[in-house]
Amino acid sequence: MSRRDDPLSSKGQTGKHLIMNDTKDFLKAYHDFRATVDLTKSGFLPSRDDLVWYMLMGVPGVPADEDPSDDSAIVAIEQRVNILKAVFVESNKDQPDDFLNQGLTIYDQAGERAKTLLSEEG
Repeated sequence: MSRRDDPLSSKGQTGKHLIMNDTKDFLKAYHDFRATVDLTKSGFLPSRDDLVWYMLMGVPGVPADEDPSDDSAIVAIEQRVNILKAVFVESNKDQPDDFLNQGLTIYDQAGERAKTLLSEEG
């Protein structure tokens, strides 16, 4: 299965979390964010730096934002990456696989950078 097929996969989630036990809350966060995106615009790759700052500012909102545990900020970044990637694939479904893979890589890199910045903060 390619990355294109399963952007909401929980792979890569920290330990036992993705609070995907809260699948309902995660899907609600996905649908809430998706509703704010103009899916008729496609063909644009995201800016890695902009994505890092959006993720650190809490966009989109995710279930882990409500989790008081120590690693919830990292889990929240991972949830954001999954939602952002899913919407990116959906809005660019007519683009070539190379374009989608390039975009998905940018989201992954932005998520890793956001997690690095969070860990440096502490």
